Amino acid sequence: MLKLMRAYFSRLGKWTIFRVLALLMLVGGVGAALFLREKPMVFQLPYIASFLVFPHYVGIIIALFNYPLFTGGTIRNQISVGHKRSSVYFADWAASVAFSVSLYLLMTLSLLAVAGLFGNTDGIIAKNVAEGVVLTTCHVALFATISQVFCVILKGVKSFLAIYLGNQFLILVSIGVAALKNFPEKLGYFLPTFVCMNIKNYGVPDSIVTNGVVSDYSFLPALGAMVLETALVFICGMLYFRKTDLK
Repeated sequence: MLKLMRAYFSRLGKWTIFRVLALLMLVGGVGAALFLREKPMVFQLPYIASFLVFPHYVGIIIALFNYPLFTGGTIRNQISVGHKRSSVYFADWAASVAFSVSLYLLMTLSLLAVAGLFGNTDGIIAKNVAEGVVLTTCHVALFATISQVFCVILKGVKSFLAIYLGNQFLILVSIGVAALKNFPEKLGYFLPTFVCMNIKNYGVPDSIVTNGVVSDYSFLPALGAMVLETALVFICGMLYFRKTDLK
């Protein structure tokens, strides 16, 4: 397992696309903060990006990362030399999630740090900002996990469009179901995109309005639901990977 982990993370660290994107995320975060300095809207950007941009963006790049592993026979060779399928899947998943989360955090933390130094921080609560960053990071990790399952099903992603459309469908369903009349309020915890959409300017609010009704929306239940969903998607993906034909 450790050898596989080192191999995947070594490949990720040496991957030119990852290095370029990491630099772009860092520069983009700083640039956006400076361009929108003193405007409260700057603090909304990371949260908006977490559910509008990153689920599609990281899905496509994860597909690029995984494609040669399948088409080049790398994964098949790893299994043939004695590595368990579960270990291979876990190592690949860990690298994919680390890739996605690190890019998001580079953009988010650089933006928030610079915005905090040069922007208007009146009324901003550090605890709420921290909670918002944690939840949106988990949202990115969840969609990285979903994208990993797509990669396994499509055997290295024969169609990058499928990743985009799949993630887009899941996000729209999450938004649409939450908008249904008489939608049970507590089930909102299990709609990650809905949770992230209700993270206001400076982090998780004390309450949200669902169908005109104000209800408590605490951080820990929302976090727990998102972690649980990620774990369930991961388990489903691993079970499929253990049974699928790699030829």
